[in-house]
Amino acid sequence: MQTTFNTSIGPATEFLYGKRSNVRLGFGCASLMRLPSRRRRQVLLGEAFEQGIRHFDVARMYGLGAAEAEVGRFARGRREEIAIATKFGIDPGGRIGRLATLQAPARAAIARFPALRARLKRNQGSFHTPRRYDAAGARASLETSLRELGTDYVDILFVHDPAAVELPDMEELAGALEDLREAGRIRAWGVSGEPGPSLLLATGWPQCVPQMRHDIFSFGSPQTSGKVPPIYFGVLAEALGRIRGRLLADEGLRASWREAVGFDCADTKVLARLLLQDALERNREGGAIFATTRPERIGEAVCAAAALRGGPAPAQLDVFRRLVAAVDWSSEVG
Repeated sequence: MQTTFNTSIGPATEFLYGKRSNVRLGFGCASLMRLPSRRRRQVLLGEAFEQGIRHFDVARMYGLGAAEAEVGRFARGRREEIAIATKFGIDPGGRIGRLATLQAPARAAIARFPALRARLKRNQGSFHTPRRYDAAGARASLETSLRELGTDYVDILFVHDPAAVELPDMEELAGALEDLREAGRIRAWGVSGEPGPSLLLATGWPQCVPQMRHDIFSFGSPQTSGKVPPIYFGVLAEALGRIRGRLLADEGLRASWREAVGFDCADTKVLARLLLQDALERNREGGAIFATTRPERIGEAVCAAAALRGGPAPAQLDVFRRLVAAVDWSSEVG
């Protein structure tokens, strides 16, 4: 028999859904450790806070296990003012975890050699241990996260990117996660990953926070069966480069889009604003996670989100969506 859960959204997600913050944005920390110094990483997180962002999304795996400690440093003195979400199920693997402090110079070297970057991407599975989504794994990973973050609770603990071929036993896992919530170690729990597995696992668990990949090429808003609005991530990751690349390769298309929208959609700032607004407008009750390593981009994202507050979507957004939908993206090369 399935356990009955408290279905209130609660304070864990109020930061992201606009009830305790002036923007429906969370700051993603997957790329945080790409910055070469602690000072720059703390400046970046501080800028997000100064711009009104109060939700910070990290994972045990991010930064080869080093990102949580960086977020923990930032959270000192601010803990009750922010929400921290982390994830379990994918951990830094073997010797890789011990290389975390060396990753900044390593990333710089990789950036200079595209062939090496491609090879590492093909072998990225070697950077983490086999995925583990059982109750014991959840508890052990959480204890590590709490120690790294320097806190005695996290606001949301996510099942990290479960694949359709290895879905966990949700009856057992949800019971363990609820025990952690009742013990005050977490304030909410959810599933973060691709829409298919995430929604499948969330079905039947109304308290589950669904965090899923979504961008303009999803052409619509996924339906959720629970009472908690979804969180979108990956809004900019692939779509920005894909659209910008097409426009730069076709000057006629770029000119026609400029005339229709009123802005140059090959301009990174313009394109990022439209893509972020697309996600937030489709997800009016929820929020979106975005990431950057450039502090100036944070204010731009916040302004894009603020433009939707309490009003209709900008007219350019509807035009932009129609233009994207009219292109045959299947003809892309590579």
